Amino acid sequence: MARHVCTNCGATVVDEEFCPTCGSWVDPLTADRGRNSDEYEEFDLEDRPTPLLNRMGDPLICPSCGASNPPNNRHCEECGARLRQGPLPAAPRPAVQATAGVRAVVALSGLLGVVILAAFLINLFSDEDPASTTTVPGDSTTTTNDEVVVPGQIAILRATCVPTGLEGAFGCSNLIDESDAEFQLNWNDLPANEQIVTITLTFAQPMVVEKIIWTNIADDERYRRNYRAKSLIIEAEGNPVPHPQELRNEPGLQEFNFAVIRSNDITITILSVYPAEVVGEFEPFDELAISEITVVGYPALDTSTTPSQTTVPTTASN
Repeated sequence: MARHVCTNCGATVVDEEFCPTCGSWVDPLTADRGRNSDEYEEFDLEDRPTPLLNRMGDPLICPSCGASNPPNNRHCEECGARLRQGPLPAAPRPAVQATAGVRAVVALSGLLGVVILAAFLINLFSDEDPASTTTVPGDSTTTTNDEVVVPGQIAILRATCVPTGLEGAFGCSNLIDESDAEFQLNWNDLPANEQIVTITLTFAQPMVVEKIIWTNIADDERYRRNYRAKSLIIEAEGNPVPHPQELRNEPGLQEFNFAVIRSNDITITILSVYPAEVVGEFEPFDELAISEITVVGYPALDTSTTPSQTTVPTTASN
């Protein structure tokens, strides 16, 4: 342990290059000259080092004892008190801790996902075809693909008209034969209080009816020169309430809904007509003319069998 005496302030310096009291550089040769001069080789510097306090800034004042300390000291040289505190290292961010409730929600979500995936795979690879069952409208019976019901033109056994129509080629049967021939009667020959026409269409078996397609004369000039059906009343065995229907005043076909669950026939009553018109230089006709009447539906279920035994054949068109 080397002890020296500061030549500036006379303080004792122990193992220090600069005086802790005044900060002056301690020259061991000068400080110990005359005491242990034989132990050192004397040398001289052209410029003596600048005192530490002058080189490093203002001294630190001890908050405990008030002593002045070099700016690079961390502890007071007089009392040992802490002079400054270096920056503390940042603590690592704690890992997020999931609560029991969060863990339960995550577990349930995973389980639900597995169930949905399993259901999808079972449905995907199931042997049952989703389209293999078809429910007949208006009935709870279920049929297979081989017996699927497709509404179509109902086969009409016969047509009965009152009045019956003109003699020869303009009879009531022309309404259901799908030909160009028309049903006609002389409207002006009917008494004013009896100008009503009744048409009854009879089916070969009980039918479910969905709609009716009414066909007028397609040629616009001939259509306008004839009387044309306007207001109708439609009745059927399976429909206790008469259904009113008004036709549009236009040539060609027009369709309208008429629903019956089960019926052997329907009756159409013409209550009023559009008047015949003069077209150019041509006078109007006296006849009421109708080209065709088509009924759309399918066979009704046989009520004598149970639903599990009932089959519905595909509808055949006339």
